[in-house]
Amino acid sequence: MKHKEKFLIYTWLGSLIFIVATGIFFCFQRPSAEIIKAEQGLVSISEKIRAFYRNRPDYWGLSNTSVISQKLYDGTITENKMLNNLGKEIVVGGDSSGSQVMPGSKSFVVTYKELNRAECIELSVFRGQEQDRLGLIAMSIRNETGVFEFSWGNKGLPLSKSQAKKYCAEKNDIMWTFE
Repeated sequence: MKHKEKFLIYTWLGSLIFIVATGIFFCFQRPSAEIIKAEQGLVSISEKIRAFYRNRPDYWGLSNTSVISQKLYDGTITENKMLNNLGKEIVVGGDSSGSQVMPGSKSFVVTYKELNRAECIELSVFRGQEQDRLGLIAMSIRNETGVFEFSWGNKGLPLSKSQAKKYCAEKNDIMWTFE
């Protein structure tokens, strides 16, 4: 009887340790609340821009100035700069520098500037819902080692975390191109 009781206790303790370890592992695998909000901010701004330009032939005139004046961004705006919840600048326009979108352009770029390595890794693994991914054409990571461009298909969106680790450096800009 004692062996059976010891076996049950050890089995119970082993199961408990396994459950706690698994919970801790998945807790560290999940992105922080700030990263999740930054992703949600990206999805929100792209949806609002697409909705605002839905009845127009293109994104002509889109820039940071128009996003701010049309109230398409509901986050922090300081000195005419949009900031995500990480405190990093957001630039919207025809390219990563925020130039105004020219006539005939069917896409726009949202850039998160000066992300650290951890932020870059987490944000480049785009976890948006299916409908959010439909508008995403490409993503680029720019840092001191180069510019790395990704699209659907060959050089692969969505990026995995291990792929993102290869491309992110200490200081990064991520550019998402939406249509």
